[in-house]
Amino acid sequence: MASPESIHQLLTVTARLLDSAASQIRDAKLEPVRENIEQVGEILAGIFEIEQKIYLLRPELKPAYLSEPSPHPESNKLLTRFMFEACQLEDAGELGQAIEKYEEYLLLEESTHHREIAEGEIRRLSKRGDD
Repeated sequence: MASPESIHQLLTVTARLLDSAASQIRDAKLEPVRENIEQVGEILAGIFEIEQKIYLLRPELKPAYLSEPSPHPESNKLLTRFMFEACQLEDAGELGQAIEKYEEYLLLEESTHHREIAEGEIRRLSKRGDD
């Protein structure tokens, strides 16, 4: 029988599968890559909205990490700002400038986790530039 728990389980599995699908779309270069990944992202956002409704009904289902404050709130803000600017450059076809934006970020950031995200974006953009 359907319940908030069973729905939560299905949505959790679905979100992980969609995340894997987005990675495979990127790796396989399924054109139009950016638009396809954005569509998957929109679906994931919808899933997260439903999960938030489930957490209101059943707070015990909410993962602990969602209730804990971020250990690096300033790093989150800084990375978000730089990623937004880099995405705008990428959308304009300025891959080199987008890479430079991430490199600029790396000079400012100490958090290993956030640095790894920026380094991953540099690798991704570098591969796109090689195409």
